[in-house]
Amino acid sequence: MVRRPCPAAPALIVLLLGCSSAGGPTAPAPPPAIVFDWSLGGVRSIYRARLDGSDTLRLTSGASDDEHPSERGGLVVFTSYRDGHGQIYGVSATGGTARRLTNTTFNETQPALSPDGMRIAYISDSTGVPKLWLCAVDGTGRQPLTTGFGFPGAAEASPSWGPASDRLVFVSTAGGSAGLYILTLGTAAPVPLVTDANANVEPAWSPDGELVAFASTRGGGTKLFTVNVATQQITGATSDTTTAGQPAWLADGRLVYTTWVSGAPQLEWLVPAAGATATLVGLQSGAPQHAAAVY
Repeated sequence: MVRRPCPAAPALIVLLLGCSSAGGPTAPAPPPAIVFDWSLGGVRSIYRARLDGSDTLRLTSGASDDEHPSERGGLVVFTSYRDGHGQIYGVSATGGTARRLTNTTFNETQPALSPDGMRIAYISDSTGVPKLWLCAVDGTGRQPLTTGFGFPGAAEASPSWGPASDRLVFVSTAGGSAGLYILTLGTAAPVPLVTDANANVEPAWSPDGELVAFASTRGGGTKLFTVNVATQQITGATSDTTTAGQPAWLADGRLVYTTWVSGAPQLEWLVPAAGATATLVGLQSGAPQHAAAVY
């Protein structure tokens, strides 16, 4: 990472370099926390840790996989396969007993908590094809969100909320290939955001609402990009040859994401606006994936 003079540095760079706007040293802020799923000992569980690997805490335990966490207001929701199929559970971000939130015979997966902490967007295969659904934070009030959109066999995935909790970006194959669409709750149909011949997947809406980060096969391989929601301008976020995906925004504008090195996943972060090089999240080996910010 290139060091810039402190007086002219943006606020995020000042935070990362540990210097004040007046040029003097300051005590560095503690690294932000993330939740993620981590396979240790053959079982994938939900963990919380800081970006430097400190304060690591296992939040779930058991003989079945837990994955794909999302956190808001001290609650972590995630997919668990302890019931023989995917169901949504919740657990405190400080640990404790996990509580089942959905109780169906279908797979209910990829939960995303709204920023206001009131609702969960998720994927259900209750119709035989994965589709976007919504429920209250306690699992009640299940309802489909995209009835009549696309064609019956179009698959949907990876919901991510806009900062005002009124819009969702998600993946759909309604256009023939995997593309990104935005749904405003209460409106008739989703509108396209990124739809082309490439596979565009795993969207993550930035906290300021301006950008959506996503993984795409454009340019060869699978790398991370951002798209401006207003202008639909696409910008590369990663440029090396390593496969990258599963982006998530931190509150300070950093992206944490998964890379695969020799087939093994690991977590890294970068600051796309500053052009910083990627930094490895300080974890032991164990195939961590699906990081999400702790707000």
